[in-house]
Amino acid sequence: MKILVSAPGKTILHGEHAVVYGKAAIAVSLSLRTSLTLVTTEEQKVSVNLKSLNLHKEWDLTALNSYNLPEMSGDIISANDELIEQIMKIFNISSPEYSSDIEKNAIVAFLYLWIYVSKSYNVRSFFSCHVIVDSELSIGAGMGSSASYSVCLSTAMLMLCGRITPRLLPEDKEIINKWAFETERIFHGKPSGIDNSICTYGGALLFKNGVVSDILTNIPNINILLVDTKVPRNTKVMVVNVKEKLDTYPVVIESIMAAIEGITNESWKFFKDFNQSTTNTTNVKSLQELVDINQHLLSALGVSHTKIDKISEVAKKYDCSCKLTGAGGGGCAFIVLPSKTEKSEFLIKDLIEELERNGFGVWNLFLGTPGVQAEFQNS
Repeated sequence: MKILVSAPGKTILHGEHAVVYGKAAIAVSLSLRTSLTLVTTEEQKVSVNLKSLNLHKEWDLTALNSYNLPEMSGDIISANDELIEQIMKIFNISSPEYSSDIEKNAIVAFLYLWIYVSKSYNVRSFFSCHVIVDSELSIGAGMGSSASYSVCLSTAMLMLCGRITPRLLPEDKEIINKWAFETERIFHGKPSGIDNSICTYGGALLFKNGVVSDILTNIPNINILLVDTKVPRNTKVMVVNVKEKLDTYPVVIESIMAAIEGITNESWKFFKDFNQSTTNTTNVKSLQELVDINQHLLSALGVSHTKIDKISEVAKKYDCSCKLTGAGGGGCAFIVLPSKTEKSEFLIKDLIEELERNGFGVWNLFLGTPGVQAEFQNS
């Protein structure tokens, strides 16, 4: 049996940093995806090949059955610190053969799902299988690569155990999302839940006070450029810097946060109006104006970067709007492109070429693409 799964990446449209203080944020799915192929086998082995990390691992099933794995109860097994520590110890994941925390976390995530989904739904019996994962998403660039990976893995393991079907009904996506959230804890410790949710459901979602408050699977077909500054971002440092500003100038910074939430709510209204319209025409200009305003507010919070400012400068030459996405201080920005016409095709080509000449990585993408998708094939 062969199982094929894919899940999109994501970007934050509006609400960065404000979401930390209970304000609303909008996440949208990207047309870049992670793909997973799972093939069952008669061999008494399980293996995973992570192409983006150039990492391949294999374990003997006979040996696995003899390990004293932590026993957990419940429909969704919590990926708590004790369980993660035990998996790392049993499988020697702290060994020198792993060159980074990303590699270690990716393997722990795989083992966590393979073991505990089996324990939950397959009468504690482990399946022999080979898993291959590839991704169009850059790792560590704020595109939701870990969440997309977590959603793909959760979906494949739940299908393997017969807990869900490729139809992916709403209740199936709900359980995928719960397992993927636990898997995200392995990567991020205390994830918000926004990344795994948008990678599961696709489209756009409104996130506030730690929960998804609204989801739209049908949003305007908006074309963007996602631009990688190639400057490593440090989310923790950016969040701390904003907190310091808030403590120093509470009235000023709270006003900025309220303004960012106002932009988020106005953008969500824009999406909902489109969703409910019979004509479904898109006013890209209003979206561009909101993006411009938000970038200025984020700059006032001190989370922009000279590279992001340069991307904005180039975008303005082509009458396009730009803002950072994610924590800032590097990472990625996005540029909202005009509606496609014969003239705009040349404009976009020239814009991409100028960005690339300045050393930036550029992807020409669409927002609001479908969430997780899956199918069975006869192998």
